Amino acid sequence: MKNLLRPSRKLATLLLAWPGLALALNHGDWKFRQSVDVATPGLVRLALPPETLDAAQPGAADLRLLDASGQELSYLREQPAPLLRELRRPKNFSATLTGTATQLTIETGTTAALQSLELDTLHPHFLKAARVEVSPDGANWTTLGAGLPLFRQWGAEALRVPLDGKPAAFVRVTLDDFRSEPVVFERAWVRLADPTEPALVPLNSRIVRREEFAGESILTLALDSRRVPLARLEFSTAEPLFLRRVSVAVREVRNGIAGERTLATGTVYRLAVEGAPAREQLSLAVDLAPDTRELLVHIHNADSPPLALSDVRVLRQPTWLIFSAPVAGRFTLLSGNTAVRAPRYDLAAFARELQRAGANSVTPGALEPNPGYRTPEALAEIPLTGSALDVTAWRAHKPLQFATGGVQELELDLDVLARCRADFADLRLLRAGLQVPYLLERPALSRLLNLTLTPEPDPKRPTVSRWKLSLPRAHLPLRGLQLTSPTPLFERNLRVFEKIKTERGDIYESTLSQVRLVRVPGANPPRSFAIDLSAAPQTDTLYLETDNGDNPAIALAGAQAVYPVARLVFKAAATDSVVLYYDYAGAVPPSYDLALVADQLLASERNVAALIGELGAASTGAGNPFIGLRSGVLFWGALALVVVVLLVVVAKLLPKPPAA
Repeated sequence: MKNLLRPSRKLATLLLAWPGLALALNHGDWKFRQSVDVATPGLVRLALPPETLDAAQPGAADLRLLDASGQELSYLREQPAPLLRELRRPKNFSATLTGTATQLTIETGTTAALQSLELDTLHPHFLKAARVEVSPDGANWTTLGAGLPLFRQWGAEALRVPLDGKPAAFVRVTLDDFRSEPVVFERAWVRLADPTEPALVPLNSRIVRREEFAGESILTLALDSRRVPLARLEFSTAEPLFLRRVSVAVREVRNGIAGERTLATGTVYRLAVEGAPAREQLSLAVDLAPDTRELLVHIHNADSPPLALSDVRVLRQPTWLIFSAPVAGRFTLLSGNTAVRAPRYDLAAFARELQRAGANSVTPGALEPNPGYRTPEALAEIPLTGSALDVTAWRAHKPLQFATGGVQELELDLDVLARCRADFADLRLLRAGLQVPYLLERPALSRLLNLTLTPEPDPKRPTVSRWKLSLPRAHLPLRGLQLTSPTPLFERNLRVFEKIKTERGDIYESTLSQVRLVRVPGANPPRSFAIDLSAAPQTDTLYLETDNGDNPAIALAGAQAVYPVARLVFKAAATDSVVLYYDYAGAVPPSYDLALVADQLLASERNVAALIGELGAASTGAGNPFIGLRSGVLFWGALALVVVVLLVVVAKLLPKPPAA
């Protein structure tokens, strides 16, 4: 058998002719360099540190390796293997009901080491305790664990059965059905283990921001490096029992609008099922190499309180370059060239042999600037300034305040949300009369607004309960309401409406939502009821109404409004005097060339900008004397003026009475 610790004869012949390629490189096009000291000639595995990947292009396409004379050397980049191997269909799958348990028996069809077993079911909501056993022949069984939680709850699920790299021709999973109905599992999948999986290493990271939204917590993780192949996030918490769905996202720009792209989802939990000791899953596989130093970790709390986390640890996979050193000495690794393409070396056919062959492992020196580098013109370093704008037609404005200079993030407050257009087309940032280009970010996030809830009974309908909700402003873009009730048992139809006054003075009721609320004791009642609104309210007062019939009246303990989050992302200095203008129905959406540097803005660490002033002040200008007037007021005022003029004209046309 060929010894895999040494290159084959064919590969050795290639390595002798491999040392260099007579290609001329302009070293001044690379921004960084690192020294690589090789003690003995031969095959070398070069470990790429995170700072090297951060300085390189995506995919490390610009890495170049030079010998002592400056001649380029060929190399093979070893791609990190995925942590989750490919799923394989087992040879046989059967399910048996025993009265108090469901027994799943899987004939794997292999004697190789197994990473996990993946179960598949259409059941929407369940929680089961499982006992896992493995066998080489289907007769003699060894227990791997008991009390393993398998569940699908409120969007979170855990259907993976870990097998810890054990070889097993048969796997048996027994689910306890004593306290709940059986769950039908349609099929199972086998995932093989990788015996050569490299050990993961930590990547320096820190939590720089935590925000609480409606049913959701968002952690902003700052990474020391970009483009590093991440493998796993590990969460640290002292919470005794919890269950949370977690998603990881990065910021990006789509069609000129900043948003988020979800890269990984999973479930973290610490549960104790059927009296068994608590089992936990506190890690999330991510398998990505983000082009940003920022990760957004969404923890979906639903109706549970925010999860207390002490730390989030980021683990990465090691990345290697394999090359042949003809002699011992110092080599040079170049990185930081945004214009060069990936090299094409004729080594792909020998990738497997190169990865298995014995090699000396080395680590490059510190990343240092290339003294011969010529700085290209960078658009990101040009001041971001738009054209001049006449803001006479804008009805309101607010100045901004910055804590420090750099990339700014401005979240729109209730006043701006209530008065600007629904598509945000009338938002403008001005500095010294010139526009400040911005990115509009509309994440799928909501905030909660506490409302004043006042009972308002109707004497003519004693069985009807009615409450009044006072909003801080009219025309708020509310998505819904959240109501809390201490009443333990009820079933009611609830109507949400507002009273709108027409231009003629008539008042009519506009229904915004009609829902059925049900609460049953002992069924884990929710802390609050979420009510979606079909449209945003036009007034500053909402009414809730329900008919109790022959039942006692229900009680409402509190109410909150749910409204969307909208942000502006732009660049400004700490001393800049920037003003936000809004409230102009005739505005045309702005068009900025900001997409050229959008990725850089979103990848940068943001500073939080603040709006000064509670209410927007009316703009002053001589352009239109009717600015600020509502259309109805303007119509009736003009009509009254026309009537007065007609009366004067008619009075002059009438004949004068004869003289006395």
